[in-house]
Amino acid sequence: MVGDPSRRVQWATMDRVVTRFAPSPTGYLHVGGARTGLFNWLYARHHRGEFVLRIEDTDRSRSTDEAIQQVIDSLTWLGLDWDRFARQTERVDQHVEAARQLERDGHAYTSEGALWFSVPREGVTTVDDKLLGPVEYNHRELKDMVILRSDGTPTYNFACVVDDADMGITHVIRGDEHLNNTPKQLLMYRALGLEPPTFAHIPLILGPDKTKLSKRHGAVSVLEYRRRGFVPEALINFLARLGWAYGDQEVFSRDELIELFDLPGVGKSAAVFDETKLLWLNHQWLHRIDLERLADELAHWFVSAGVATEQQVAALSPERLQTATVKLRERGRTLEHMAEMGRFMFPGELPVPEDTRGLFTDEVCNALGQIADAVEAAGDPPPEALEKLVRNELDRLGLSLKQVAQPMRVLVTGTKVGPGLFEVLYLAGPTNVASRLRSASEKVP
Repeated sequence: MVGDPSRRVQWATMDRVVTRFAPSPTGYLHVGGARTGLFNWLYARHHRGEFVLRIEDTDRSRSTDEAIQQVIDSLTWLGLDWDRFARQTERVDQHVEAARQLERDGHAYTSEGALWFSVPREGVTTVDDKLLGPVEYNHRELKDMVILRSDGTPTYNFACVVDDADMGITHVIRGDEHLNNTPKQLLMYRALGLEPPTFAHIPLILGPDKTKLSKRHGAVSVLEYRRRGFVPEALINFLARLGWAYGDQEVFSRDELIELFDLPGVGKSAAVFDETKLLWLNHQWLHRIDLERLADELAHWFVSAGVATEQQVAALSPERLQTATVKLRERGRTLEHMAEMGRFMFPGELPVPEDTRGLFTDEVCNALGQIADAVEAAGDPPPEALEKLVRNELDRLGLSLKQVAQPMRVLVTGTKVGPGLFEVLYLAGPTNVASRLRSASEKVP
């Protein structure tokens, strides 16, 4: 219970780190909030402590169950597990009890139906911030604040003090936009007879134009990045590097972050959100994560991106799917990008780039038709056998591979670049290859 002398003893002897992430469920969890959650999670895990997820839903007019689920889904996808879960609205009795204690002790008063915390008129409160150092606030610059609304519900600034105390939170790591709330909260801790936690206020995240990060800078919701085909390892890595550094290292695994993360590595300057770097990190992680898992993810993306049906994806052999995964991640920046690049593996018409039409002479189109017959008759040979088959057919026709390689690639894939030609033919499968090569004279007059 807040104000209980035994709790003050507990605080005095506590040496286990306990952090919390306390989002307000009024919308999607954006990258700024996710970074705050990550820093708290890493600090707790680094110090072998405890991480609490607390939903601050006292603003009932704006908080929704859907938004709470979005927070949970976002953290789950990122792999940020919690040791305890709480909703502020389930603790209203504790908030009211603490508020009435302040009123009884002369630290709060009623006005217009609400209960207000009375800020001392004289003196100075110093926020001893772990990142920013000591920051002084003259009490004459602070205003009294509502702690219980007229309907009896607690306000954010007060409820978080009560909850942090009751939950044994030792470190509050949050954005520096909350810094001006801290002196009032420290005064409330003092009035309740409680030892406050250690505060660390991390700098803002700025957009590329050096203004505060907002929706106009692009997709800033965690789940939006999942929908765009990013892998969680990349976003975790990226968020960790927004304001924290360890030498010149850029790519960090989750285990490395837990081992290395600590507050001294957090900078005091605002971090700049650079999606180009996030895409680079995602490309790095597409090459680092387990191939079997990545292939399963890609199979899902073929369907969700509308590239193929579930039946068409299920028809792929595990070998062909994994080979495709290896080849598509060479250029792919996201899973969605990889899926789009792999569209040639499935039935369907593919556009021919306008600037390649000059490649399709009558001689080339005739040769492609005969190669189509040979491929179809060969069954489903591997890339090496496909290469031998095509070269033998070209020798018979008196043509070089150089004359037909680009036209073949364009017809089979719809693009001029990609994996090796015979790997492409193998991945597309004999039926798709034959039908697309055979239609050369029809598609390209």
